[in-house]
Amino acid sequence: MGKIDPRVIKTRKKLRQAFLDLLKTRSLSEMNIKDLTNQAAVTRGTFYLHYRDKDTFIETIMEEIIEDFYESVIEYVPYQGDDEKQIPRIVLDKVFAYIGNSPEFFVTLLNENDAEDYRVLFSERLYDYVLAHVNYGNSIPVRKMPKELVNNFVVYSLLGIANAWVNEGQIYANHYIAAMVSKMYRSELFIEVGLSDFFVSETI
Repeated sequence: MGKIDPRVIKTRKKLRQAFLDLLKTRSLSEMNIKDLTNQAAVTRGTFYLHYRDKDTFIETIMEEIIEDFYESVIEYVPYQGDDEKQIPRIVLDKVFAYIGNSPEFFVTLLNENDAEDYRVLFSERLYDYVLAHVNYGNSIPVRKMPKELVNNFVVYSLLGIANAWVNEGQIYANHYIAAMVSKMYRSELFIEVGLSDFFVSETI
């Protein structure tokens, strides 16, 4: 596979940043190509060289950011010292650092009706990591619990806390909110299904 032209990478980065900047004042449905190109300081022709239309652009960017988020916050550790069995876990300090850098995206993800498909994508990705985490050595697999209950609790509790944290001006430091949330997730339910060490904080 050939290398991507640096000019293409630069243009896409500018459009992605323009998208994030516009989320401060626009919903997904209100955003338009003129706003995006003006904010990014590129022409409409340049935009159409990279994306078919606004919907394709939004879909691409939303999916890219979700992918970037998980690449940033997931780490793999050996299961019971066995390097051949790597299990994922989420580092909450990195979660809140990422959210703090892109708060508008996560407020949109949680609150907008037009973001429903992306909430589903976010939630499905998280559930995949949950299953991978409990794949080894769990006598009560998380599959035995209703998927929608586990998914809704994990996704909406995490995003709900993040949403409140952003709306309150991020008054707590990343490491502090991460430590508090990590403690919240050490509940009887999480112990029972093998998730007590899925959400971790670097400070505890």
